[in-house]
Amino acid sequence: MEATRPFIHPEIRLQSRNTEAKSLSDENQGHGYAIEETFTEGSLPATEEKVVVAMSGGVDSAVAALALMEDGYHVTGVNLRVWEYEESCDPRKKSCCSPEDIRDARDVGLQLEMPFYVIRMEEVFQEKVMDRFVSDYASGRTPNPCVECNTFVKFGSLFEQARALGIDWIATGHYARTFRTSEGRWAIREGVDEKKNQAYYLYGLDQSAIEHTIFPLGDRRKPEVREYASAAGLSIAEKEESQEICFVPDNDYRNYLRKRGLEFQPGYFKDTSGRILGKHKGKENFTVGQRRGLGISWSEPLYVISIEENGDVILGPVQETRSQNFIVEQVNFQGLSPERFFKDYHSSDLEVRVQVRYRSSPVRAKVRYLDHRPELAVNGQPTGHRISVECLEEVFSITPGQSAVIYPSRDAAISDIVLAGGIISR
Repeated sequence: MEATRPFIHPEIRLQSRNTEAKSLSDENQGHGYAIEETFTEGSLPATEEKVVVAMSGGVDSAVAALALMEDGYHVTGVNLRVWEYEESCDPRKKSCCSPEDIRDARDVGLQLEMPFYVIRMEEVFQEKVMDRFVSDYASGRTPNPCVECNTFVKFGSLFEQARALGIDWIATGHYARTFRTSEGRWAIREGVDEKKNQAYYLYGLDQSAIEHTIFPLGDRRKPEVREYASAAGLSIAEKEESQEICFVPDNDYRNYLRKRGLEFQPGYFKDTSGRILGKHKGKENFTVGQRRGLGISWSEPLYVISIEENGDVILGPVQETRSQNFIVEQVNFQGLSPERFFKDYHSSDLEVRVQVRYRSSPVRAKVRYLDHRPELAVNGQPTGHRISVECLEEVFSITPGQSAVIYPSRDAAISDIVLAGGIISR
């Protein structure tokens, strides 16, 4: 029996990447990065091609699947089972990748009469995300598990699974777009919805992944997507978004670390001059920039300035949390190639903008290529390419373990693509 085609909002049609090439000049006289908008023919697969859509159980991935179906693609939905839910999952919590999400994703697949599968990825998720989460906290860092999940699981391992089925394309419900430079480099570009922009989380994608990924929602805003889902009669049209780390559904990462057997390292609270201010029961209880829950009384509010591997937690007033210089390791290059970066910016600065956390705005900065190191970093990955960053204004609580993402300067004609990104080191 022929599947009934669902209602498709006329403004939700998939946007083609194909467009007229447009040259862009370098506005910074050698210090910026000139790019050229060259979306090529064939950037999107021909209609009737097969596409795997990562179905999270939320409204965004459901609408992504519908948009592709309306454009004539053969869509297969997959949900990624990444950890054992039953022991610790509270269905009342807004955590992604829960049993409820699997059921919602399955129901959307049934409603759209498309193939749907649950793919077990517990092993790779354990290694690439959960184990690193623990090791980072043990080393005094604050990890970013969503970045690791996107890089190694939702895109890396999912591509392997799709290609094993003979499918070369995947799609997700991220609010992002793709971009190709005049040098043939693929990069993630910010979506049009400034409130939902997710390019920051996707800096780890390699060239092949970007080239073969479709983001149907990149040119849409969240209210439009919900309107469409409601008009299409999807049961998840008004479903709330996930707000917590999926494998920490009670939002208590400290409890999770203890369950994983991590022994908290006690130490001293000290000020930046080395004076002891008190004792604490474990450096793993704290993150850079933290103010609440320190358990110490002082004449002015104190914040965590840094966390030392020996267990000491350095505190100071808010003005001491602000800094401008740091090093980024494990750098992945997108719009800017590592060869060009090394050649042109090993002894001179590139003017860019840098974003040091998802909820912050990029700030003006200068970056310079440092070196490439083969030794392993804290998270078990090779240290790889390293760059130095000098922000042109003070930034609150630059946190080791978090991600720094590099964009062109605001003066550039196209300023919203990811040039590179990596992990802030000590």
